[in-house]
Amino acid sequence: MTRRVSVSSWRLLSLSYDSPFMNLALEEALARRTCPEGSQYLPTVRFWRNSKSVVIGRFQEAACEVDLAGCNLSQVQMVRRFTGGGTVFHDEGTLNLTVVTKPANNPSILRFQEQNLRVVLEALGNLGLDCSLSAPNSIFAHGKKLCGAAAALGKTFAFWHCSIMVTTDTHLLERVLGPSKARSLTRFVHSKWAPVTTIANALSKPISIDEVTRTLITAIQNQFRVELEAAPLSVEEEVCSKALMAQKYSSNEWNLYGNRQVRYGRKSVE
Repeated sequence: MTRRVSVSSWRLLSLSYDSPFMNLALEEALARRTCPEGSQYLPTVRFWRNSKSVVIGRFQEAACEVDLAGCNLSQVQMVRRFTGGGTVFHDEGTLNLTVVTKPANNPSILRFQEQNLRVVLEALGNLGLDCSLSAPNSIFAHGKKLCGAAAALGKTFAFWHCSIMVTTDTHLLERVLGPSKARSLTRFVHSKWAPVTTIANALSKPISIDEVTRTLITAIQNQFRVELEAAPLSVEEEVCSKALMAQKYSSNEWNLYGNRQVRYGRKSVE
């Protein structure tokens, strides 16, 4: 029998799949299934990592953001997420953080973004980094970007996730994300490019993903005055994520071109 999480607690979900496509399918499932009224697992904080992959925003054109041939040569997979914003690079040295809450106290995406970025900023400060926010969705250290975020607001959820470069391979990042540095006149959203760094480089010393995760957990608990308690996915979340994987995230049409309508039960999945 699954233990209920108290009202003052948030669910801590440390779950990563080997497949970047499944990881992104779960992200959308958390937004869809975590926040209906009466759920026992609200809100949710997820820590997760991807294998080598490029994650593009929902409204971006893959060919303008990613060196697709370079990805193939370097065995880097490309997946489209359901949130907007720019392109990010993931590998095992990149820590991804997701926060899913109800939208009542989050009247705008900009405020929601800033609220969560300040939690990350606090954690980075506790690690010894002097960082700054760059509106609407980035954190910089010494003039270089080390964290980017994206968000989505719905009637029943406020969803936010970010990628924090801890020991990310920035050389591979620069190779596979080259094309969008050139100006392109299209209707699609383009990434805003900036020099990048990692926490390890900014600190000039080794640091582990586990240490960063622990520091973030402390900052989240302090900021929101809650306890994070480990709890599993619900049956509904598992079913939804598998359906999204099969019908959407495993599709080249979605990942390359986006804006595809598929069916999940009686509801349309964009």
